[in-house]
Amino acid sequence: MHRRFVAANRDAHGSLHRIGGWRRPVALVPTRERGLNMNFELTGDQTAVVDLATSLFREHGSDDHIRALHEKDASIDRPLWRKLSETGLLSIALPEAAGGAGMGMLELGLVLQQQGRFLAAVPLWTHALATLAVGTHGVPALRESVLATLLSGERPAAIATELDARAGLTATPSQQGWLLDGELPSTLLEPWHGFLLALATTPQGRRLFLLDLQHVAPERTSGRLTDLQTVCTLNFSRVFVAQDCVLDAPALDWLWPRMACCVSALQLGVLEEALSRAAAYVSERHQFGRPLGSFQALAVRAADAYIQVELLRSAQLQLAWRIDQGLPCEAAARVAKHQASQAGHIVGHTAQHFHGGVGADLQYPIHRFYLKSQAQSLIAGGAEAQLAHIGRALADTDIAEYIHE
Repeated sequence: MHRRFVAANRDAHGSLHRIGGWRRPVALVPTRERGLNMNFELTGDQTAVVDLATSLFREHGSDDHIRALHEKDASIDRPLWRKLSETGLLSIALPEAAGGAGMGMLELGLVLQQQGRFLAAVPLWTHALATLAVGTHGVPALRESVLATLLSGERPAAIATELDARAGLTATPSQQGWLLDGELPSTLLEPWHGFLLALATTPQGRRLFLLDLQHVAPERTSGRLTDLQTVCTLNFSRVFVAQDCVLDAPALDWLWPRMACCVSALQLGVLEEALSRAAAYVSERHQFGRPLGSFQALAVRAADAYIQVELLRSAQLQLAWRIDQGLPCEAAARVAKHQASQAGHIVGHTAQHFHGGVGADLQYPIHRFYLKSQAQSLIAGGAEAQLAHIGRALADTDIAEYIHE
């Protein structure tokens, strides 16, 4: 089936616009060509998306620029956020019928990877997923009331990411809506967020709710993570939300693999750049008349870190492809998120240690990559939590069936 697509326009920042009919390319997919050869190359349209994202994030992602944001205690780069909205990257995975670019998780992951490389201070993945959730699982009344605002980026959306834990909120039906009670712990939520996608238990089971924070005001207890993101505990007591705020029942199972895909893609960019900087540093620094990187102890550790990055790349691309192809992806999501957490620990520490004493300097760029890699490792559950899920699934399922789901 043909459909319209969004490609890169060659203006100052390559704004995205519709230019005609298109069949979705199967890129980054292991298609067989002449025996065992496989094609993992980007399509022309995906390359244009990467180029556009790279140009925007590079402009707003220099070490001096990120340092200035930290000194101002700014958790969002508002000029960059406006440009992401103007170029259409905020809605790259949203279907065209809903006002988006009509691409998929592969393309969103490519954008997030570039964001990670430059540590760009924007809530891209949470906003993009919340917008996509509303566009695909929201009732018509919800889409009509909030989708235009989400597409504009005027009020960014956050996601309460602890979906594996027992729901902290209960939703009780009331006249024309719901009453929310309970607590949402460890929620990444900034003062400027306009919406929150959160999980609550209803009489019919666990459901996702889109909360408009202009009208829903839970009590907040706020703190800061090491990478300067604001983390909150939200307490709800008989907080009313409209009936239309609840997403349909399949939305919860739909959200988790996409969340793992986004977190893994962002982590991939962070670790790729951190390792690249570490390799450059030990190639330039000398000890005993030789580059530090020529010493076997460092070379072996660098090789281990490189393998971790490439394992993460493979797992993330596999997950994104399975999602876009409509294939079962629970196992792939657990594997990708486990690798994102494990690689974050190994590569983050390796890159920092390679820089010696300056790596511990809070103002030195590599330390910010270290902090980001550790924070990303914990979002949506760490490595041990993913292994526990995989172990339970293997205990209840034929191993071959689980691996090749």
